[in-house]
Amino acid sequence: KQRRENEDDRHCSHASILFIPAPAVTAVPDLLELSSMERTGNLPAERGRGNSGLAWLTDGWDFYTGMLPQLLPAILAVPLLSVPVYFLADRYGSIWPGYAWMAAVIIPLEAGVTLFYIRTARGRGSLRDLFYGFSIYFRAVALTLIFSMMLLGGFMLLIVPGILIMLAYSFGEYALVDEDLPVRDCFLRSAAITQGHRTDLLPVLGLMVLIEVFVPSMIDIGPVKAPSVTLKTGFWDVAGHALKNFVFIPWLNCSAAIAYCRLKDRADRRLRTAHDGTGDEPADREPPPEE
Repeated sequence: KQRRENEDDRHCSHASILFIPAPAVTAVPDLLELSSMERTGNLPAERGRGNSGLAWLTDGWDFYTGMLPQLLPAILAVPLLSVPVYFLADRYGSIWPGYAWMAAVIIPLEAGVTLFYIRTARGRGSLRDLFYGFSIYFRAVALTLIFSMMLLGGFMLLIVPGILIMLAYSFGEYALVDEDLPVRDCFLRSAAITQGHRTDLLPVLGLMVLIEVFVPSMIDIGPVKAPSVTLKTGFWDVAGHALKNFVFIPWLNCSAAIAYCRLKDRADRRLRTAHDGTGDEPADREPPPEE
């Protein structure tokens, strides 16, 4: 009888060793698959700090730092695939082969990157989004060319028209990839989404322009008529190139995606309440200031 009791005790101790650690081991992988934002449900596309330039920039920085591992494919895609532009320009002594590569690869890729930022801000990002621009290739190229010509014409007039065009129609590409609209409707949709908040967009879009123009780069392509690629290895050139491509531009892309998602939701709510005749919804108002 004593031997049987001792054997039963040993079996119980073995069972406790085998089965107690199991829940702790199986719970870890589920947590590793989610970012801190996704675990708390605080998605970047939600209300956050509200709708203002400073709020979008601040929430965009939280988006960038909080979901950096998920954003790495989008951050690296355009800089890496832009390298052939410089190689082709230097190889053939003309900028046109580089422009051809941009039209064939970079423009649809940037459209896919835009969709990736939008869906990641909503918690539904996928690597497949990066290639979405190739499925709407002709519309993506047409919208980019039309918007570029509008900007060029506006800045050639008196700069101010160019700024107004940029603020009103900057979300045309976002509407294209997010709502799959025709090119003309993308511009109209952007104008409707940004109405009432175009001055708030100025810090985000203005910083994008200033960084592209003034932050140094490692690669100098030379004059357009006779391009010759030069690699600059000075400290500020390398540091500026790295900060621009891997910190500043991704951060501002995050901020722009947040601005688009919130302004689109706001415009959709206004449209619904206008049809219902119920007036402004409480969600349309700015959130109270944080204590």
